[in-house]
Amino acid sequence: MPSIEFYLQLPLNPRLSLIYGYLLIKRRPQDAGIKMLATSGTVGHQCAGSWTRKRRGPLPPSGAIGAHKYTVSTQRLWLPHVKGVEGSFYAIAPFSVQLGSVTRGDFGIHFDANVPGSAGCIVIPQQAHWDLFCQLMQEFRDAGIQQIPLAVYYST
Repeated sequence: MPSIEFYLQLPLNPRLSLIYGYLLIKRRPQDAGIKMLATSGTVGHQCAGSWTRKRRGPLPPSGAIGAHKYTVSTQRLWLPHVKGVEGSFYAIAPFSVQLGSVTRGDFGIHFDANVPGSAGCIVIPQQAHWDLFCQLMQEFRDAGIQQIPLAVYYST
């Protein structure tokens, strides 16, 4: 069973530049995986605890969403008119998560289309990495896999 892991080092205080981490895609649990440059969140909103900030912070980490488990759909959605996406989009479930009094949602994985960063999605800034990601998702879909487990990890 394939899996996707997202790793990002979040500082204690906001930075004036975008912070990048990586996606690790494994075809099987024992595989080393394929590493791709990725990020989540916007400049100034990538720090410890910032995942509670709507439309600015990164995707909440797996440990912050309780019993829910993230999955990524292998079904490509075509969203050419959605600013920031402007093309293919792979939805992340659950659609929304509760973080105390804050609800965040509508997350996915997509190419980093215009202004660097995201409103909470995981974005891939390099075209070659994005093309490979789309190819892998199609490979998984062709194998009958509809959802892939996603784990989100932040370190400080």
